[in-house]
Amino acid sequence: MTEIVSRPASAGLVARVQNILLKPSPTWDEIAVEPSSIRSIYMGYVLPLAAIGPIAQAIGMSVFGVNVLFAVYRTPFIWAVSQAIVSFVLTLVLVYVQALIIDALAPSFGGTKDRLSAFKVSAYSWTAAWLAGIFGIFPMLGILGILGLYSFYLMYRGLPKLMKAPDDKAIGYTAVVVIISIVMFMIIAAVVGTIGSIGMMGGRGPLAAAMAPKVAGTVAVPGMGSVDLNKMQAATQQMEAQASAMQNGTANVKTADPQALLALIPESFMGVARSDTSTDSGGAGGVAVANAEATYAVNGGSVRLKITDMGSMSGFGAMAQAMNVNHTQTTETGYEKVESKDGRMVSEKYDNNSKSGTYSVMAGSRIAVEAEGSGVDMATLKSLVNAVDLNRAQALAAS
Repeated sequence: MTEIVSRPASAGLVARVQNILLKPSPTWDEIAVEPSSIRSIYMGYVLPLAAIGPIAQAIGMSVFGVNVLFAVYRTPFIWAVSQAIVSFVLTLVLVYVQALIIDALAPSFGGTKDRLSAFKVSAYSWTAAWLAGIFGIFPMLGILGILGLYSFYLMYRGLPKLMKAPDDKAIGYTAVVVIISIVMFMIIAAVVGTIGSIGMMGGRGPLAAAMAPKVAGTVAVPGMGSVDLNKMQAATQQMEAQASAMQNGTANVKTADPQALLALIPESFMGVARSDTSTDSGGAGGVAVANAEATYAVNGGSVRLKITDMGSMSGFGAMAQAMNVNHTQTTETGYEKVESKDGRMVSEKYDNNSKSGTYSVMAGSRIAVEAEGSGVDMATLKSLVNAVDLNRAQALAAS
């Protein structure tokens, strides 16, 4: 008797995870025939699960730390975040590269090449490993991550069904893919581990520079955009320097004058004068930021415009610039969109029912301009942000 497994559209992410772990064979049968795309699998399954491990490890290493020679060493939070970002991005790349390997090897093991099916095998096989990543939140339980090896068994069960390989060749097929995947995983671990090791030392000294990974080129992530590895490396080094300065108490970043930022906010918009203006600057622990805000009451709605100089946190802005993201997601009532436009990261989010949303532009690595409103349309939000002289804002941050 054939066991029926719910499809992800109705059962959701949790049910799919439970099914692939507890009932892999019938679940692979379902996955083989369900309509999907590489993009939809990335967005609906890979992204949320692949983030578990990096987030857990970032929390674990920065909050709980690890015992070394009777002392507890904690990774500075900024480095833990950097490590998590790099780990997450490389994991997304690994899933796709592994799919290419699965697809290329199919004929050698009596299977049929099918890029989408290969990606399904790659994506869903990693389920156990991604869930096991939760143990990273407690470094002393990290050894339990070995439970993620169950992913290899999931792959073994899925390859014959999706790639049409004979059952008697499934073991060999799986073994070759696993060996290649382990090599790729070791490369990722080396890159991420380098960042973590530097972070354990506070990102200081010549050893940090010597250990910095040498990367170059651009990596395309299907359905998401691309990652400029040169910019990513530069951003990582920038974050290293900033983290070191914060810890040593030598951070001395001059932020833009908040009054100058306020001057960039239009005194009137759509015939309405700005109100509720505010400015502030400063920070603590070596963190320095500055911002200016104002509100406009337009067409029965309200819009709040904010200009922020990220100051000593510009490394995060640089990291965002390195990720050439182009992604759109629609919902029943609205949409979310992130894209790189004219070298700047642009984000927009809107709900048609409430007529509320946000529109923001990241100019360079320090300046962020955002309009958030309710009772207005997206065109209004865009128009207000576009009324700000971004080049002038960047010049203020650089002066």
